[in-house]
Amino acid sequence: MTDAIGSALRRLSGLRGWIAIAAFALLWTALGIDIILWLLRLSGGYSSKANLLSHFWPYLSFGGALAGLLARGMPNSLRSIPTVWLLVSLAIIHGKQIVPKADLPPPRGATVRVMTLNLGGAPGTRRRAMRYLRQRRNVDILFLQEVHGGPGFRDRSELEAALGRRFPGRAWFKGAPENRFRLGLGIMSRFPLREIRTLQLPSGKTRTGRCRQAAALTAKAWVRGRPVRLVTAHLCPPAIPWEDAWGRPVGLSLGTVADWLASLREFEYARRSQMRFLRALAEGGVEPLILAGDLNTTPASLDILELSGPLKNAYTARGMGFGFTYSLWSLGARLDHVFFSDGIAARSASIADVDISDHKPLEAVLEILPKGQARPPSR
Repeated sequence: MTDAIGSALRRLSGLRGWIAIAAFALLWTALGIDIILWLLRLSGGYSSKANLLSHFWPYLSFGGALAGLLARGMPNSLRSIPTVWLLVSLAIIHGKQIVPKADLPPPRGATVRVMTLNLGGAPGTRRRAMRYLRQRRNVDILFLQEVHGGPGFRDRSELEAALGRRFPGRAWFKGAPENRFRLGLGIMSRFPLREIRTLQLPSGKTRTGRCRQAAALTAKAWVRGRPVRLVTAHLCPPAIPWEDAWGRPVGLSLGTVADWLASLREFEYARRSQMRFLRALAEGGVEPLILAGDLNTTPASLDILELSGPLKNAYTARGMGFGFTYSLWSLGARLDHVFFSDGIAARSASIADVDISDHKPLEAVLEILPKGQARPPSR
């Protein structure tokens, strides 16, 4: 292998040679990261740095495969094998969103259309969001995050004024007033809501910021006589080098990068603990459960595997495409999710491409299965 690389390096020269060498190095770096992520995924291990990389797993796999195609002049076997590996890895992780879904038999139980939306922190988008939510008249249950109660926002009163008649069942969490922020949650439902509770999620060693305000709002809805547990949550986001703990831009410098490295582990482990809390919540009841919200994690990430036992992802089951709900520059990610437990089946899931927040709304049609039928019938 060393002799083959040395021989190839002697043949390469000029700009094209440097491009090939850089692409070859990127290919093998991407392969190493991919192997590490798979080992952690299969073993159930965890690392805060690896989990941060796992949010970008599709980009790493595709970027590495593309680099392999650009590494012309390097030994074919040393670039074709890792390139194929990365493409296969990408297909395994995201294959369900690429392959068309089979038609389902007619529903046997009640169906409900749910929507989850992070309203975002910009007051200027609220009017567009309200207009859109009024138009979506077939939504039965609405899960909301970042229902702000701080200065400059009147989210709860405006939502109740615009949608109150359609959604008589309502549950709210105001959020703790900290640093002029009040990150609230909401559930608005056509069905009556009972047993409304707010649960503070574990924040680990974080002392302030969005991780500290992470909470889950729970309620129980009676859907045509059958109780269904509802949960919405807004989990700890990844630490960003050019943002503070509240997501406000602070610029990029040696100081902000140092702060980011110091807080990275805390943020990732806080979200991991919050995932485990939600898993325990899902396992701790006999009624079916719907969990929807901004979980601040991507479908292929290591931390979201905490939910894969008792819960299923509606978009993974019935959605098509990558389904990005949030974009950072040109990078998209699905941070918003609808999960469901046994006793419920997903019939459809989609993302609306509308400019009403920094997040896109995710809708899913779920079937509440008849008692005694934990899984949907198949053809």
